[in-house]
Amino acid sequence: MDYKRGSVCVTADVDVSADEFWEVLRDWPAVMKWTPADSPAPLVDVTLRDGDDVDVLPCTRIMHFDRSKGFPPTFEETLLCAHIQARRIIYVLKDVPGGLTNYMATTFIDDLGDGKARVTCDSKFDVPMSASLEEAEDFLQKIYERSVIRGIERAIQRWRVSPTSKTY
Repeated sequence: MDYKRGSVCVTADVDVSADEFWEVLRDWPAVMKWTPADSPAPLVDVTLRDGDDVDVLPCTRIMHFDRSKGFPPTFEETLLCAHIQARRIIYVLKDVPGGLTNYMATTFIDDLGDGKARVTCDSKFDVPMSASLEEAEDFLQKIYERSVIRGIERAIQRWRVSPTSKTY
């Protein structure tokens, strides 16, 4: 089967510190704490693969989805690298029904000072020739911007107002 190559890169500034953003991003299984209700991916739960530990890499989280929205029941994302000083994670995604494969992504956070940061989500992947590369790229762009970058930013801002709601 032939494949088309895709890539998506989204960079945005956030009104939270780089350290705050890193703390949330690095909590690999805690996606449900920051994913917005209107996320393009209808998550219902996130668990770690049996025997995995967030502090021992590689570490795999299992994303559980609302199947009534046309998503597969689960897929796995494996965190390969988490470099604290560089504030960078590197992770891969196993094959997803519908064709997305060979997905490798990185997210990194740059400190802008004054409690602000710049977040970049960047990925490379393949889709079968029969799939729409544009749809895959559009979907990932929405996930990075709305769910990851803005989702984490809003969660941190909520926790600042109501620290007791933060479960870290």
